[in-house]
Amino acid sequence: MMERLTEKQREVLEFIRAYVLENNFPPTAREIAARFGIAEKNAFYYLQVLERKGYIRRRRKSPRFLEFTAKARVAPVVLPLVGRVQAGKPVTALENREGELVMDRTLVGGEEVFLLRVKGDSMEGAHILEGDLVLVKPQKEAKSGDIVVARLGDEATVKRFVLEKGRVILRAENPSYEDIVVSPDDDFEIIGRVVGVFRKFS
Repeated sequence: MMERLTEKQREVLEFIRAYVLENNFPPTAREIAARFGIAEKNAFYYLQVLERKGYIRRRRKSPRFLEFTAKARVAPVVLPLVGRVQAGKPVTALENREGELVMDRTLVGGEEVFLLRVKGDSMEGAHILEGDLVLVKPQKEAKSGDIVVARLGDEATVKRFVLEKGRVILRAENPSYEDIVVSPDDDFEIIGRVVGVFRKFS
């Protein structure tokens, strides 16, 4: 049975893939560390974990020698890319879809998930930028502090879900945006929890 990757491990693996596609050679641990704002020793740790779990192979004497194993090249999965969310309709209904995206199954695990394209810069403090694709696990409830996709009317928004003094607050990760306080009369529901972020590296 395939050993699953954590969210951060998936992000590192996806960065390595994107880097190889763009440069035709893999990043060094220092470049991985710079991308994620971590110490170089922590980047080495992620490489060790990816190797131990069977996703990559490394040659110890070469900082740039890395190859993906067959385990990391399993059959892809087709994920719905949602452009909007309409009240009374399943989030992945055809009329809500912007399209579909083929992705490596190891990056999304075995759970039912979908993708939503991020609009605006309200979550930049959580490293979620405009144009990013967030990986969303459908669920109707969330814990305070979770980053969620919520529906207000026919608009889907990505925000941090906060329970404060009995109130539901959708909080941005950008000081330019005010809290959205959800009232009992609002047409509101939680669509899912954000479990990953994908970005095109340019």
